[in-house]
Amino acid sequence: MAFESVKEQLKDNWTELSGKIQENSTFNNLREKFESQSPSIQRAIIGALAALFVLLLLSFPMGYLSDSSDHMTEFNDNRSLLLGLLHAARTAKEPSPLPPPIEPGTLRSQIDAVLKEHRLIPDQIGEIQPLPANPAKNLAPPVVIQTGIVVQLKKLNLEQMTSLSYQLQSLGQGMKLMGIDIVQSAGQTHYYDMIARVVQFALPVIGAGEPDVESKGAKKGPKKRPAKATEEETPE
Repeated sequence: MAFESVKEQLKDNWTELSGKIQENSTFNNLREKFESQSPSIQRAIIGALAALFVLLLLSFPMGYLSDSSDHMTEFNDNRSLLLGLLHAARTAKEPSPLPPPIEPGTLRSQIDAVLKEHRLIPDQIGEIQPLPANPAKNLAPPVVIQTGIVVQLKKLNLEQMTSLSYQLQSLGQGMKLMGIDIVQSAGQTHYYDMIARVVQFALPVIGAGEPDVESKGAKKGPKKRPAKATEEETPE
């Protein structure tokens, strides 16, 4: 059978190889030195050779384990990168969480509407002024546009302060009541003065440019040429 022939061939090859090794002068010298040693030294040499052989066998799976660990690290890095790209792609498709910027006059109009809704008398309304640029710069990145107004109100009762604070906080998307100072009105026991700072956070409109010249006006058709006179003068 094929197996038996292979077995016999291996046996012959081993016999030939062992014969060549025994005929080698270096091997014979080493064997003589080994046999001249004491039994304890011989056992130590055999143990060292066995340990070296075991380490040689273990080096192969350890190499595979090291390679697999490197592959796993590379896989995790690629996986994290792909997850980041997918998250960025989803974020790009989502609408912006902040509205486009508005003018300070528009914000002033919204605040005036809130004050009018609460029917405050002129003596209760103090100064209403725009805040400096980026009033909450430490709370938002530089790309965010901030438009703020400070509102000074006087002689408010507790119910009015609570309602006004809620209305100023709920003006619209991106609107925040960033600060409020309350002190007791002079000479009053149940009325308070309030200073509120309202800030709108917005993002610049991307790709907003000048409109095309053609789109500014209505489309015009081709100019008509003036009709030429076709009648000829008749002789009298």
